[in-house]
Amino acid sequence: MSCRRLRAENLGAECSRMCLFGPIVGRRNSILRWNKMWTFNICNDWNTISSPQYVAWWKNLLDTSLTSHVFYHPTLVKAWIETYSPLRNMTPFFISGVDADSGNEVFFPMIVWRRNWKHIWLKIALPVGFSDYDYHDPIFRVMPSDVGLFWNELVSLLKTYDFDKVIIDGIKEHLVYKDENWHRNEPCPYLNLSNIQNEDQLLMFFKSSLRGDIRRQIRRMNEIGEVSLKEYSFFDEAKITFQKFIQEHSLRWPHAYKAPYFHQNMLVEGLNSIVHFSSLNIGRVAVAWHLGFEYDGVYYYYMPAGDHSYSNLSPTKIHLYFLIRRAIEKGYKIFDHLRGEENYKQGFSNGLDYVNSLTINNQSLGSEIKNGIEKIISKLR
Repeated sequence: MSCRRLRAENLGAECSRMCLFGPIVGRRNSILRWNKMWTFNICNDWNTISSPQYVAWWKNLLDTSLTSHVFYHPTLVKAWIETYSPLRNMTPFFISGVDADSGNEVFFPMIVWRRNWKHIWLKIALPVGFSDYDYHDPIFRVMPSDVGLFWNELVSLLKTYDFDKVIIDGIKEHLVYKDENWHRNEPCPYLNLSNIQNEDQLLMFFKSSLRGDIRRQIRRMNEIGEVSLKEYSFFDEAKITFQKFIQEHSLRWPHAYKAPYFHQNMLVEGLNSIVHFSSLNIGRVAVAWHLGFEYDGVYYYYMPAGDHSYSNLSPTKIHLYFLIRRAIEKGYKIFDHLRGEENYKQGFSNGLDYVNSLTINNQSLGSEIKNGIEKIISKLR
C-alpha cells in the first residue's frame, strides 16, 4: 500500500490481514504507519488501552519478552495514569510495532503532555512514568538484531508529528546505539545474586566493616525487641503504617515531589502481586519501610524510609539487608538498586548499568521559539 497514514476505521480487511502486532480494538483511535522495516501502530484512546483484549496482548508480550521490566507492567502504568490524568493535560501515545523481516514485536507506551501557559504551551511526547519510573526500555519480544535501525525508524515516525519536543529517557545501555544524540545519564547499581545462595554467602560478600555493622545493629535492635520483616498483602492492613512511611520519607527528602495518591494507588493496584510493601519492626514498632517491586526474578529497590528517631540503629540499612536476604530465599537473580549511585548502595552491589536519554527538538520556527523560551525560564527558576 502506498498510503503512509491510514485511519483504522478505513482499514477493514486490510487491517486484520496486515496488522499482526497488538490487538485491533478501538479502531477509531488507532493509527497505522508504515515506515521502512518496522510497522508501528499508535493507540491514542484510553478506553482501548484499558480494554481486556489490549491488556491481555500487552501482558503476554511483557511476560515473554527478553527485555521486560516492571515499570511497563499494566499495574504500574495504570497507577501512574490514574494519578496524573487529573493533574496533567495528557493523552496516550502507545506504540506497538512489528519488524517485517523477523516478526519481532515491540511495545513502547508514551503520552503526549500539553503544558500550560507557564511552560509556553509546549507539546511534549514522553514515556509513561517519566521521572517517577526508572526504566523505559521498549518491550521487545526478542532482542532486536539492529537496535539502531529500530530507533532511527521510530525517531523518523515521531518527527512527523507536531510535538515541540520528544524526550526519551531511562534506556539501558544494551538497547542504545551510540551516537552524539544519545546521552549517558545516571548509573544503576545492582546485586547479581547468581553466586549468592544463602545468608552466609551474602554476609561473606560484604566487606568486613559492613558485615560487622549489620551484625552490631541487629544485636542492638534485638536488645530492644525482636527484629522482624513484616510484609503487607492488602492496603487496608498497611494504611496506618503507610502514612507514617510517607511522613518519614518527606522529612528525609523534603523537596521530592509526590503526586497526590500516587504511591497509595500503587499499593491499591498491585499489593500481593508485583508491588511489595514491607516494614522492619522492632517488636511491634515499625522503624523502617520500603515500597518496591518484584517481577520476573528481579527485586526493584524503589522507595525506602526510616524513622528518624531510630537513626542511630541504621534501620533502613538493616531493612535493605533483610530484603536482599528475602530475595535470595525466593531465588531471585537480581536485586536492582535502580538509578543513582548513593554511597550506601556501593556495599550492597556488584554490578553497574547506566540509563541513557535522547531529546528531539522540533526544528520548526514556532517550536524553536517555545523551546528557547522554556530553556531561559528554566534557568531563572
